[in-house]
Amino acid sequence: MQSWHEIHGANGLKPGDMTHGKASGEDILVLNQGGELHAYINRCGHMNAPLDLGTFKSGVVKCPQHNAVFDARTGEVRGQPQFSMPGMDKLPPEFMEAMARMAPIFARTECRPLTPLPVETLDGKVRVWV
Repeated sequence: MQSWHEIHGANGLKPGDMTHGKASGEDILVLNQGGELHAYINRCGHMNAPLDLGTFKSGVVKCPQHNAVFDARTGEVRGQPQFSMPGMDKLPPEFMEAMARMAPIFARTECRPLTPLPVETLDGKVRVWV
């Protein structure tokens, strides 16, 4: 059953800050975009990486795993996952061969938008509807 849950550590988030906390068995991401609080399940819409380990700046959240980019206000995908990163040329050939075999799977794994969760501040406490 859905209900309101307080996200400890989300009180007093400054613009440009994000945090995460547990609610109803879910890991919830809360961020402050320009003075407005927004909340999502703390998982990338591509391969479920925890978004709180990524970055949040200029109105977008970037996934720490494959650099997928999401709009902080809406959760919409603003940039598809990237599979090449600096330093990959230094990895062992066996690893690169395995990655090449997995590439068709990764290419067909859809990057879905994040689903916004209702968020409110009541008596100085940030609550999310989960």
